[in-house]
Amino acid sequence: MTTTGSSPDPKPRAIYSAQTIRWPYLDEEKSAEQLAELTDWVWWLTWRFNLDHRTVPDCWNQHGAVIEELSALYTAWQTAYAQTADGDSPLAWMNQFTNARHRLNDCVARAGCRAGEHRPVKSRVPKR
Repeated sequence: MTTTGSSPDPKPRAIYSAQTIRWPYLDEEKSAEQLAELTDWVWWLTWRFNLDHRTVPDCWNQHGAVIEELSALYTAWQTAYAQTADGDSPLAWMNQFTNARHRLNDCVARAGCRAGEHRPVKSRVPKR
């Protein structure tokens, strides 16, 4: 991640070429790469929008549902801010972001994580 003064600058993939992150299909190396890139962007996002632990806890990368939500939001952000995007695309992303914050708050509330305190989610395997 690059920084300018005290403001972090996200480092998206090559010139905003958004690609959906399909976590179950990534090998260990690619998964680590994608998570590192997403982590940089999430750090910027929490700074830029002043999000606290109720929306994005420090342990966000240990919660599958939160990773999926932030991944989708990151892909949408890259698309919205691409040089070829329509002029109103950033505003559409802001609307998506509002909805995503509600879902993130719900995920975090169900997990029970607090500032500085992680609570592992007990995965439930559905019966077939």
